Amino acid sequence: MPNTNNSKQHSPESLAADSHIPEILPPTDDWVFKLLFGDKRNESILIDLLKSFVELPDEEFELIFLDTHLKPEFKDDKLGIVDVKVKTKTGKIINIEVQVKPKKDIWRRISFYKSKLLVEQISEGENYETIEKVICICIADHVLFPKTQKYLHRFRYTDIEDNLVLEEIPEEIYIAEIPRAPARDDGSGIWSWLQFFRAQSREEFEMIAKLNAEIRNAVDALYVLSSSKRRRARYEARLKYRRDHKAEVDWAYDDGMEKGLEKGREEIARNALAEGLPIHIVQKITGLDEETIKNLGT
Repeated sequence: MPNTNNSKQHSPESLAADSHIPEILPPTDDWVFKLLFGDKRNESILIDLLKSFVELPDEEFELIFLDTHLKPEFKDDKLGIVDVKVKTKTGKIINIEVQVKPKKDIWRRISFYKSKLLVEQISEGENYETIEKVICICIADHVLFPKTQKYLHRFRYTDIEDNLVLEEIPEEIYIAEIPRAPARDDGSGIWSWLQFFRAQSREEFEMIAKLNAEIRNAVDALYVLSSSKRRRARYEARLKYRRDHKAEVDWAYDDGMEKGLEKGREEIARNALAEGLPIHIVQKITGLDEETIKNLGT
C-alpha cells in the first residue's frame, strides 16, 4: 500500500490548491475509511479519533493494528470483517467502523462482532482473566435514535431500575450519529471529527482542517488517496458492483412480486369461477384476459 502521507509525490499545500484533482473520496465509505484509519502510517489521526470517543490514559494509545477478520471458533462459523481493529498497550481491543446506510439488523451485527472480539481473546484452558475490555465504536451516517437529540451514545451493562453499572463486564459500545451533530462547535472532540465525515466539497474539508492539527493530517491523507488513479478506479469499481448488485436484487424482488401477484390473481379467478361468476365479472375483478380465465376453468 503506498504511503498516503508521501510528500514527495504530493505536498499537502499542492493538493489543497490543485483544483484538477478528481472529486474527493468520501471518508464514510468503508473501504476509504479503512485505507485512511487502518494504515499504521496514519496512526496519529486514528489515535485522535479514538480519543474523541474513549477516555483512556494517553499511554494506552500505543496501538497494535490487528487483522480485521474475526476468527471463527468452528469451521462453519459466520465470518466477520470489521473496518479497523486495534489493541491498546494493556490489551484492550477497539473496533471502529462506519455505517452509511440503515440496516435492520445493525444491533445484532454489533452484538455479534462484540462477542467475537471477546471470544477470540481466550483459548482452551486459559483463564477468563485473560479477557480484556472490548470497545466497539460505530459512526453512523443516519439517525438511529429518533427520540433523542443526542448524537453520541455510550452503552454498558446497567441495571434498568437504578442504573447500577456492572463495571466488571468488559464491554462498551459507542454510537455517533453524523446527522445529529449540531452545525456549531459544541466544544467536544467528536464534533470536529463528525464534521470531517460530513464534509463533501474541498471548501468544506479545508474549513474543517483548521479545527484540529490531526484533522488537517486526515484531510491531506484523504487528498492523496483521492489523487491516486488506481485507488479511484478501485473505488468506482466497488460502487459499480454495489449498484449492479442492488439492481439484480431489485429485479429479482420485482420479478418475484409480479409472479406472486399473477398467481394470486389466478387463484382469485379460480375461486370466482367456482362460485359461478361469469367470465366478464372475473375479468374486472382480476384483470386477467378472457383466454387465461377460460383455461383456468378447464
